[in-house]
Amino acid sequence: MSVSNRQGVIEVDEGVAAAMEAARSLGRALGESSAFKRFEATYEVFQADEAARRKLRDYQSRQQELRMAAMWSGADRREQEKLEREWRSISSLPSLSGYLRAQEDLTALLREAVGKISEEIGVDFGAACSPSGGCC
Repeated sequence: MSVSNRQGVIEVDEGVAAAMEAARSLGRALGESSAFKRFEATYEVFQADEAARRKLRDYQSRQQELRMAAMWSGADRREQEKLEREWRSISSLPSLSGYLRAQEDLTALLREAVGKISEEIGVDFGAACSPSGGCC
């Protein structure tokens, strides 16, 4: 097999071509999975819920502020507890809780797929794909 580029033709061995086709097939299968379809549907519901999105943005902003404060002057336990209560409230919103569950299910499926790839090649594929130590 060969692939053209601006400088000419690059030879690609058959193993690489087979791996690329397998990757495309895996991508299609994951995209057609019930976990991915559920993730897409719950994402759309969450995106349509402006109030839930605003509450999440506000929470994330306060969470970041608390992290910065903890780095500089120590964490205020009362503020941490307040933030935890806020998270429990926000995460119980139907649009967000559905989206988070679907995200967890999709992540589990992707981790399982990465695990199967790792078993086949004998290398921790997830860790090898990211300098931060994991792809998912």
